[in-house]
Amino acid sequence: MKTIKDTATRKRTAPREVRRRQLIMAAMDSISKRGFSDTTLRHVTEKAELSHGVVNYHFDSKEALYDATLGFLAQEHYDMWTQYYDKAGPTAAEKLSAIICADFDKKTCTKKRLAVWFAFWGQAKYRPNYLKIHNKHDNERYERIIKICQEIIVDGDYDNLQADRLARTIESLTDGSWLCLMLYPDVADRVEYREDCLLTLAQFFPKHFPIDGPTHP
Repeated sequence: MKTIKDTATRKRTAPREVRRRQLIMAAMDSISKRGFSDTTLRHVTEKAELSHGVVNYHFDSKEALYDATLGFLAQEHYDMWTQYYDKAGPTAAEKLSAIICADFDKKTCTKKRLAVWFAFWGQAKYRPNYLKIHNKHDNERYERIIKICQEIIVDGDYDNLQADRLARTIESLTDGSWLCLMLYPDVADRVEYREDCLLTLAQFFPKHFPIDGPTHP
């Protein structure tokens, strides 16, 4: 029969990465509910069911925990879109569709994660380190979108289009959809916003979109 002492011992001896992830997930939970200003380490430790000393052992400060939390989100997003990209069909249009669809995956496009993302973005002006962490993971995606747009422009003879401007537009589409999902959850769901983004691509690239058949769940 397991005892309270056995459970406490198991928690203290859990692998370092397991413990760090536990604290990061607890921080995300609190930030999504309370925002930055009202989140305290006490909220995090209570949610994680850990002592304050455990937080100090894994993170030098509350800010270090926040950096790790944003890093976790950014890495998760990077892993998601690269997985979609790698599984997509061989054409540039299929690759671009995959990158957009990744932003609306049911595992990462959640109410909690969107709230945390926007909480960090709202603080980026005052904490430049957040922008560095975000860009470290996101710049590759942006450059990839530019390259794909260039390929589609050449393939479709879309001489009136510029790849870099299109890339900015595509980024704005998905970011704006995330904002609407957070502010107006009853207007449409993640699948509808995903389809809206793909439909917009058809306005720019009518020879390549829409892509026949399902793309991603």
